Amino acid sequence: MAFSRLALVGLLATAVWTYIGYPALLVAAKRRTGKISDSDIPISADDAPSMTVIVAALNEEAVIEAKIDDLRKQDYPADKLQLIVAADGSNDETVEIVRSLGVECLWRPERLGKTSAINRAMEIAEGEITCLTDANCALEPGSLAAVSEHFADPKVGIVSGAKTVSGEGGRGAGESLYWRYEAMLKTCESNLGVTMGAPGELLGIRSSLFRPIPQDIINDDFFLTCDVLDQGYESRYAAAARTSEETAESAREEFDRRTRIAAGTWQSCFAFVRLGSPRRGWLSVSFLSHRILRNIVVPAALPLIWVLSRQVSQNHSFGRLLFRGQGLAYMAAAAGIATDARALAPLSEFLLVNAAQLRGGFRWITGRQNPLWDKPVRKKWA
Repeated sequence: MAFSRLALVGLLATAVWTYIGYPALLVAAKRRTGKISDSDIPISADDAPSMTVIVAALNEEAVIEAKIDDLRKQDYPADKLQLIVAADGSNDETVEIVRSLGVECLWRPERLGKTSAINRAMEIAEGEITCLTDANCALEPGSLAAVSEHFADPKVGIVSGAKTVSGEGGRGAGESLYWRYEAMLKTCESNLGVTMGAPGELLGIRSSLFRPIPQDIINDDFFLTCDVLDQGYESRYAAAARTSEETAESAREEFDRRTRIAAGTWQSCFAFVRLGSPRRGWLSVSFLSHRILRNIVVPAALPLIWVLSRQVSQNHSFGRLLFRGQGLAYMAAAAGIATDARALAPLSEFLLVNAAQLRGGFRWITGRQNPLWDKPVRKKWA
């Protein structure tokens, strides 16, 4: 019983550090560093670096025209902007639409995955900075400029955009809450140059630092972030580079998407486990806390906390309270997922995210997560 109590305390402390202690440390560090924000880094059109924007588009006929129009409406100097659509494997009208709009389009009939498409597009990228963006998300005006501003600092190698989602019901509220929490963490991490990940909706990379992505990589965005950090460069967050998209159509679709992302996160965490070396300073703290603990350790610890609290509850009132509290919270979360209730969104999102982390980790370990994932059917932009 003594071992159960000790293990329970250790696991609870790990979870508390991950969700409360680490964010509090980041906020304290941000206040201490007092670094400049996006709005304090003006850049003129003459000084803007040349940029290539790559859109990996597999059967995106429903949204690709709107996406290209969205990119052309950005206030980035036209003479410094190169657009490339990589449509390998597409068998709908995507290629024809792109070429009719006068945009460079790469295509071959074989579908080898998003990483292969990005690698091919990078071979003809001419910009000093390359931005990767998904076909189904809209960029707010000025987003490309907001990304490029950070590269005025030669220490910066990769920059993350800010993701926002919209949707009704509990799923929309839950995912919106998740990305607001992520935005807070990444804003603080950015001041230390160690932003943990750049969503595929919009990320910018210094083109000279790009190294071909291995074919079996599931999440190109997190892999690229780790690779740039591993090369000794900083990762920043551009809060003004905002993207928006709608939440998933169903809880099942969202769970499958998060499972795939989780599998890719586990994959890159183990591939770049050296980033957790104490010699890396703040990078090791963020990598271990934001990624290893939150994405791998804590999801695996939650079922153990449930079991151990059940054992401890036989002799301790705290154990009984913890056990019953978890039971009520998980039942409420499951009810929230089933009913899509906004009031239960925080609990539902917590359960969905952590369950997906466990499922994704298992699928990666067993080799069951195929990098060629099934893409949901897109709806035309409103």
